Amino acid sequence: MFKFFTNPKWYVWAYAGSVVILTSIWVQVQIDVKINEWFGEFYDTLQKALTTPNSVTETEFIGYLFTFAKIAALWILIAVFTGFFTSHWVFRWRTAMA
Repeated sequence: MFKFFTNPKWYVWAYAGSVVILTSIWVQVQIDVKINEWFGEFYDTLQKALTTPNSVTETEFIGYLFTFAKIAALWILIAVFTGFFTSHWVFRWRTAMA
């Protein structure tokens, strides 16, 4: 099991790959936090719009939707990359074990 981390042939995959995977997971968590913050701001604005007519402009509302689209698109791209890279990293790890 530890051949992957001790054999110089696999150093780049073992250590750099681990750093890439951990970093991408950390970034995903940070984006999750941004999404939670967005939900708070969006629902506050939605509540304000429903309680006080004409207090929120259409442009402001659409701006919130575009902001979410950008955040969600970034999260999806990073999630796809993380899944793809993790699969390759595990394949290299299993190859080193054989």
